[in-house]
Amino acid sequence: MARTEAERREAFAALFSQMAPRLYRTAVGILGNPHDAADALQEAGLKAYRYFDSLADPAAGPAWLNRILINTCYDVGRSRSRAVPTGLEVVECPEGYAAPETDWQLLEALKLLPPEQRATVVLRFFQDLTIPQIAQVMAVPEGTVKSRLHASLAKLRAALASSEKEGVQ
Repeated sequence: MARTEAERREAFAALFSQMAPRLYRTAVGILGNPHDAADALQEAGLKAYRYFDSLADPAAGPAWLNRILINTCYDVGRSRSRAVPTGLEVVECPEGYAAPETDWQLLEALKLLPPEQRATVVLRFFQDLTIPQIAQVMAVPEGTVKSRLHASLAKLRAALASSEKEGVQ
């Protein structure tokens, strides 16, 4: 059954507004700064709206939106890595959104992880998704999620321990 344009807009708005704060935290965790996260969230929202009719099962909406956001974050991260920095910008979080506990050491340590490991950690600890939910979002087996989490946490512990030692000296 095809939806009218008004029904489509309403259904998408309900799903996206419910998930937007969590999606924003996820984007900050993956990209490491609020400005890029806001860009990724906006881009992901446009992509999701464009293809919303292709979502066959409404229950899969959250996983579908997370997947779109993660792929968009990867794209934004790649394009930002090619950009030449022009200086520091002060960017505030958009109203209504909270960055994950602004632990800049943690965000810097997350940047050291490969994209798939970073996304796995962010989904687990910033969105509090379960391993089966992460496996669904990332379209990988649960064992892969577990091994990515294990390897990621070991790398994060090492990175945070070394930054702590540097801060002490």
